[in-house]
Amino acid sequence: MPRVAPVVDRALCLRRHPFSESSLVVHVLTAEHGRVHLLARGAYRPASRYFAVLDLFDELELEWDASPRHELQNLRAGSVRVRRRVIRTDIDRYRAAVSVLELSDIAARHMSHDPRAFALADESLTALELAESPAEETLVRFQLGLLAHLGLEPALARCAACGHKAPAVMQKPEPRAAFSAGAGGRLCKDCATEARAAGRRVGTLPVSVLEDGRLLADSQARISPPLSALRLERVRDFVGRFLDYHLETRPKSHRAFLAAPNRNALASASGELDSA
Repeated sequence: MPRVAPVVDRALCLRRHPFSESSLVVHVLTAEHGRVHLLARGAYRPASRYFAVLDLFDELELEWDASPRHELQNLRAGSVRVRRRVIRTDIDRYRAAVSVLELSDIAARHMSHDPRAFALADESLTALELAESPAEETLVRFQLGLLAHLGLEPALARCAACGHKAPAVMQKPEPRAAFSAGAGGRLCKDCATEARAAGRRVGTLPVSVLEDGRLLADSQARISPPLSALRLERVRDFVGRFLDYHLETRPKSHRAFLAAPNRNALASASGELDSA
């Protein structure tokens, strides 16, 4: 039987499951090999080569036997490249980091070369560790970056259908533009009418929230002064619901936040909520 060649790559631990009394099954996101499933034999033993290595949030360097015939690869060795301790000391940063890993796990493909997915997660965890911006801002930037990477970036400035300007369709109590997750985002009045006729759900979102989302979608933009907690919360609400729609699942880390009523919904005269 030919010997399996070992592989070395940078990795982020996405999930861990106990296996037997002393071992772990670990799902990791790697820089060059997508999501990889590893068996870490004896991981709980103090003498293990990867004892206390396979922690969440840290950037790791792992070596494993890459066998194309097995989904579960044998982990050979591991070390910590970047230890991230601050995240674990702040509940908001911890929750945001968990969401980054969970979304990465949902979006990543098994054993598929995708360095951008790794970079998005790794850069976001670094930002959370450095604590230079609010945790919610870092999380929303990651979510919008992930949507763009997956080809699902919502149209925030122009009409998603025709590409033309999409002005507000109502002005009171605040300017609001037509928006549909199923149609790809912001819509002009005519395209909104067509989308409704085609059976798509179309609501409205505040223009100010869409503009804040556009700012956050630019990974290079430095927002000064920073967005208030309320403005960040409203952007996170529509981005989270947009992710739910397109990923067709609600991550566990999103459930408590999105269990609240839609923060951007408009109450109609009948008391019903208008949302996208």
